[in-house]
Amino acid sequence: MSFTPLRSKSRNLYAWFATRPDLFESERSPRKTITWGVIAGVMAVVALLVYLDPTATVELLGGRVRAGLAIAGAFALPPVIIIVSVIMIFVGARRWRVKGGGVLSNAAINSMSARFPVDRALGALREGSADSAGVIAALAAMKKDAGDERLVTIWSSPADRAMYIAVLRVDGNAVWFDTEPITVAPDRYFDAKKHDLAAALGKTSVDDV
Repeated sequence: MSFTPLRSKSRNLYAWFATRPDLFESERSPRKTITWGVIAGVMAVVALLVYLDPTATVELLGGRVRAGLAIAGAFALPPVIIIVSVIMIFVGARRWRVKGGGVLSNAAINSMSARFPVDRALGALREGSADSAGVIAALAAMKKDAGDERLVTIWSSPADRAMYIAVLRVDGNAVWFDTEPITVAPDRYFDAKKHDLAAALGKTSVDDV
């Protein structure tokens, strides 16, 4: 199956996940939903207090002359934050999981220049647990490269031993998926967070982290 390049405004794999309903499904994160709901609730209370007694609000902020901007903020910000919070409940609180399985999270992301030998690094990452030192070396090489034209992002679901690695091309404020993300075989699954940390610390083994 051929892959059609994808353009995204976010540096994650959500755009790709959405093209594979056979593999992934989206849902709202309970934690994020509650967080944004609480923020919206607090702002609703603040807005109610402000609008029920605007005179007291003005007095509290030092009068119209001394606190003009603060007063404008007190009356305008709460409803704006409420609207943003409601939007985030339905948009920002979304997450993806393996269909019928665990939640996918961004285990590691590194940037590099267009000159970086990314294919070689991907080959090492694909070996996974079969060559843990090679994975760390590949991640360390990415970190040493001074560039931000390419991103290598690793997403995983430990519960399913599922791992997806993608190369994103940075194009201004957008990123492009020029090729389909690769998968790591379940028997070669590795803890990307630990390996990335080992690479950042200059270690050669996750046992040293």
